[in-house]
Amino acid sequence: MTLDSDGVVSALSAIDGGQIDEILTRSAEESDGGIGGEVGAGPVKAKGKRSKGRKVEEEIRKARTRHATAAKLLEALHSRESIGVVDGPLDMEVAEQIAAGMVLEFRADLRLHPVHVADEMLRSFIEVAPKLGQQAAAKELKAILDPWGVISGTGRPDAPTLIQPFTAEDQLPRLLLPVPKKDLELSLDDVLGEVTVIAQVEQVLSEGESHQVIRILRGGPATSLERTTMEEALPGLVEGLSGMGLDISEKDIVIHGPALILRAICCYR
Repeated sequence: MTLDSDGVVSALSAIDGGQIDEILTRSAEESDGGIGGEVGAGPVKAKGKRSKGRKVEEEIRKARTRHATAAKLLEALHSRESIGVVDGPLDMEVAEQIAAGMVLEFRADLRLHPVHVADEMLRSFIEVAPKLGQQAAAKELKAILDPWGVISGTGRPDAPTLIQPFTAEDQLPRLLLPVPKKDLELSLDDVLGEVTVIAQVEQVLSEGESHQVIRILRGGPATSLERTTMEEALPGLVEGLSGMGLDISEKDIVIHGPALILRAICCYR
């Protein structure tokens, strides 16, 4: 469902580069037996179907190679006992044993972070409101769309999708899983739900520590101007979005510990 292909290959290469060679060699051998040759004889030859078939075959082979690499990585991590398997809720008792850099495996219910839910509903309302006779409301909301995009980080086209894994309904520590769009192998609706998560711990936020969501979505800290804008506009924005029925609070924009910021290696059903 989600797969950080480059990260998987790098990690497996660091453990045993020979396994990467084996997978790539086997993949190349499988492709040799695929569609080949040209249809017809003489100066005119039909290549259209072959080209289309070869493209489909290549995509299938790439997917199999990525998945085989991920399976090998998991096998290597388990055989070396280099992965922490969480059997049950990832609660505070478990979190006390977790440090940055550790690789974890756990079952969780993946849910879209409230910032993305609010962003999708805000943009959707602005688009349909004029058709419902709500031109004034759409105009008012459109005026805050750009500041909202800056404050939340969703204004960047390359912003990752921020997902919250829940291993229990009252999840503590809070879990944050940003997933680059290129790593989503299915539509977002198909990714959300109960899955097995393999992820590396990037940062541990202790009680009293905080981290801005914008830093996660843009990959760097906000400027002083952006922070000032955020501090001034955030209360009003949250109040307005809450008034639209969105379950969002300031704690969704500035994350407070205890929390774990994770980097997804792969997630699967």
